[in-house]
This record gives sequence, C-alpha cells and structure tokens, in this order.
Amino acid sequence: MCRLKNNYYLNILNGIFQVIALNLATSFAGLFLKRLNAGDYLVSLFNSLPAFFSIMAIFIGGIVLGSTKNKKRTTSITFLITRAFYILMALVPLLNEKYRAFVFVILYGAMNFPNSIAVFLWQSFFADIFPPGEREQYLSIRNSISTVAGTTTTLIAGYLLTTLSNTKSELIKIYQIIFVIAFIFGLLEVYTLLKHKYNPKTSFAEISTEQNKISIAFLKNLKNQREYLIFIVIVVAFHFTWQMAWPLLLTYEVDYLHTNEFWTSIISTINGLAMAFGYRFWGKFSRKKGNAVALTISAIGMSFAPFLYALSTKIYHIAYFVVITGLSVSGVMLLLLNSLFEVTPRENRTSYIACYNLLTNITLVIAPWVGMKLYKLTTIKTALIIIGVLRFVSGLLFLIRHKKAYKKVPLF
Repeated sequence: MCRLKNNYYLNILNGIFQVIALNLATSFAGLFLKRLNAGDYLVSLFNSLPAFFSIMAIFIGGIVLGSTKNKKRTTSITFLITRAFYILMALVPLLNEKYRAFVFVILYGAMNFPNSIAVFLWQSFFADIFPPGEREQYLSIRNSISTVAGTTTTLIAGYLLTTLSNTKSELIKIYQIIFVIAFIFGLLEVYTLLKHKYNPKTSFAEISTEQNKISIAFLKNLKNQREYLIFIVIVVAFHFTWQMAWPLLLTYEVDYLHTNEFWTSIISTINGLAMAFGYRFWGKFSRKKGNAVALTISAIGMSFAPFLYALSTKIYHIAYFVVITGLSVSGVMLLLLNSLFEVTPRENRTSYIACYNLLTNITLVIAPWVGMKLYKLTTIKTALIIIGVLRFVSGLLFLIRHKKAYKKVPLF
C-alpha cells in the first residue's frame, strides 16, 4: 500500500514535469516553424514525419525492448534521449537561414523515434505499477493536475514570446531559451520516473514471454483477440479523420486568422483548463457508465471542431468554442488509453500496446497529407467541413462497438 501511495504522488509529479517540458517545446513548435519561413510542404512534413520515425521505432525498438528486463530504466533512458533533442532544436537558428526550417522539421520528426519507444514502454509500465480497478482514477488525476501546470506554462511562455521581442531575431532567441528550459524540466521528469517503486511480480504486472514483440506470429494471433482487434480497427479509422485536420488547423490559424504567440497561448490556456476539468469529469463518468459509453460521446464531440473552425473569421472566435474541443479531446485521450488497457491481454501486453501505437502512427504518416491534398483540391473551409463529417462518422463506430459488445449497458 505504501508503495502504491508513493507511486501515486511520483506519478503526478512526473506528469507535471513531463507536460511542462512538452508544452514549452511543442506548443509553439508550429509557429516557430512558420517563423523560420516554412511553406505548406514543410508544414505537412512537420505533421507527418514524426509518425514515420515512430513506425521505425516501434518495429526496431519493439524487437529489442519487448522483453526488456528493466522496464523502468529503459523507459527513463529513452525519455532522456527524447528530451535531449530540445537542445538540438535550440541550436537550429545558428544554421544558414536557408536550411533552418528543413532541419527543424527533421529534428522534430526524428525526436519521435526515442519518444515512441518511451511512450509505449511507459504505458506498459503504468499498467504494471497500478492495479486494473484504479488505473483510470490515477490516470485522470495525473492528467488533470499536469494539464493545469502545462496550461499555466503555455500562457506564461506565450506572454513572454509576445512581450519580450520586438524583432523576429529577438523572438527566435527567446524560442532558443525556452527549448533549453524545456530540457531542464525533462531532466526532472526522468528523475521522478526513476524514483517509482516497481515490482514486476505483482498479480497484474505483464507476463512477458519470448514472443513479446511484433512479429508474424503475433499478427497471426490477433484473430484470437477479437475484442482487441475490433477496437484497433475503429481506433485506426478515428485517428485517420482526427489527424487529417492537423495541418489545416495550423494553416487556418496562421494564414487566415493571423494568429500570434499570444493568441496561441490564450487559446491553449482555455483549452488546457477545459481539458483539466474534462479529465476529472470523464474519469468519474466512465466509472459510472463505462469507458465505451464515455469514449463514444467524447469522440463524437471532437467532430464539431472542424465545423467551428470553418465558421470562424477572427482568431478570437477560436477561443469561444475551444472549451468544447478541450472537453472532448481530454475524454478521447483518457478513455482511449483506458479502453486499450481493458482489451489488452496481460500476457505480452507491451506488444499489444506497441501495435496500437504503430497503427495510429501509420495513419499519422498519411492523414495530414490527405487533409492538405483535400484543401488544395477544394478550399480550406470545404476541406474542414468534409473532415468534420468524416470525424462524426468515425465517432459513430464507437457507438456501434458499444451496442454490439455492451448490449446490457444502457447508453443513457
């Protein structure tokens, strides 16, 4: 019990340091790229290249790390390597102006190689240290508190980026400082992760065998995991429609609504507060109604974002409805992971989690390009509306899954 309590507080602290590091380094990464004079091609590459490196990592890293004997140490090392990329990003402005944007995109993408290994190992590690009945509660509390910390960080960073710079060169220098600070918080994140107490012999910890890797044998065995397989098919469809909009939303905010670092921080703050509330709300709601019901509602809620963007003519309009998207996204992020834990068998859990991450990253390689191509063939507003319809349809798939698998559980 003492170990569980200790891990509970360390888990929250780890989440706070993690989200501060992430928000400092990534919240304004798209704007930083635009400040480096990136065009539409690099913006699309910026959204899809990380997934390419993630796919490589899951294949290569999964083979090596699927049966790792010290999951905590391996996870910590891969997070440390990931955070070290922030230092490299801080050095990008020292390059020739002609190559800065391209090199930043490459670094941003390559960072996802160690990060993807770290993420799926952390997800497996989290499932090992917290018992099944309490995971969703601990995860929702961690996410809620860390989101408040991350939101505050984003607001402060956005304010400083806007007020402390009078020229573009001064703005870029502040970005460099922020990347270095993000790295320092990344070190604190790794330290708190290493302090977790880990007992691989608990009744709910993963049972790892020699087959704990993504292989032909593993893929053939998927047909015997029907619940997991159905869930994965729906998740792939949903992620594709979710990720299609990502480059379009950034392009619409910067090129059509003319946002800046200050407005980005304001929108991120409102979104973060909504997500902080949402994590607690969806955690309680899912305990009453189940993950399937909560996931269905939040997934359908996410389909409203592209429609609302298409209706916006000023950047402050985004701030009006971002509460809705924040609530929906927090539900999807929390409940997808909870649902994954529900349908994933205890034996060789890491491989099933890695497969989930692999497939959602494959969609991330393709979806942003499809979304941008749709924009080029039509208009940005037409593309957003089409994506909104597709998101709604993919959200309904969770409802169909709920009706098929949970016929005895009322939806309302």
